[in-house]
Amino acid sequence: MTTYKTDYIGVNKYTRPGSKRTTTKGIVLHYTASPGGTAANHKSYFGRGADGRFAGAHLFVDKNEALCIVPLNEIAYHANEAKCRISSLYGKVGGYQGNANVTTIGIEMCIEKDGTIATATFNRTVDVTVELLKKYGLKATDLYRHYDITGKNCPAPWVSKPTEWTRFRDAVKAKLNGSSAKVETAKTKSTETFYKTGAPLGLYRVIKACSTYSGVDFTTSKKLQALKPGTAFTVTDVIKFGDKYRFKLKNGEYVSAKRAYLEKV
Repeated sequence: MTTYKTDYIGVNKYTRPGSKRTTTKGIVLHYTASPGGTAANHKSYFGRGADGRFAGAHLFVDKNEALCIVPLNEIAYHANEAKCRISSLYGKVGGYQGNANVTTIGIEMCIEKDGTIATATFNRTVDVTVELLKKYGLKATDLYRHYDITGKNCPAPWVSKPTEWTRFRDAVKAKLNGSSAKVETAKTKSTETFYKTGAPLGLYRVIKACSTYSGVDFTTSKKLQALKPGTAFTVTDVIKFGDKYRFKLKNGEYVSAKRAYLEKV
C-alpha cells in the first residue's frame, strides 16, 4: 500500500511543465512556509498556476495525508534551476538545463499555524521518503534539504536546528533497516533507556527531580524550571541531540527524555 495519493494538477508552464525526467539521484525536502496550509490547499494553489510563479514540488505532506500532484517521472520546479551547489545532481533533458530539478524529487512539508512541523507530518514524511528511496534504489545519503542544493533557508526549521534534519534522516535510516525504532536501550552497562523518535507524545509525569531548558543542548542552554516528582506536563515532540533524546514541552521548553526521570501518564 502506497504512503501517498496521486491527485495531479493539469500541465501548465508555471507549476507542471510536463517535461520528463530520466533519472532520479536524490530526494529534496522542503517546507511550504505557509502556516496552516494543508496538502490539499497547496494542490489547489499550484493547480491554479501559483499566481504566475515558476514553482512547485512533486508531493505535499500534512498531518492527515500526502498528495502527489506532479508525476514523479516529470520535472517539478522545486530545486531552483538557476544554481546547484551539488554538481552530481546537475541534469539536462533535451534543451532544458534544469540542474537538480531534472534529477530529484521534491517533497514539501506543510507547517502548522505556529510555524512548526507537526509530529504526524514528520512521521508521514518519513514514510513517504522511505517508499521513494526503495522505489528508486536510493539510500538515506541521497536525501537533501533545499538549503543543501541552493543555500535557501528551506526547510527553515531544519536549517535553524540541524539536529532536526539529523533526526529525520535517522528515522528514515531506521525504517529502511526495518526497525520501528520507538525505544532505544542505552548501549552501556547502565539500565537507563531513552525514548527515541516515534515515542508516544502527550501527558507525562516526573518521577525523579529534573529541570527544563531553553534548548536541546543542556550545556549551553538556560536552565528554566526545576520539576518536582509528581509534576505533569504535555510533550509535543521528541528531538534527538547527539546520542541523547529530548522532549519538547507544550510551552516550548525542553527536558531530558530519560525513563529514569519521566513516565507516561
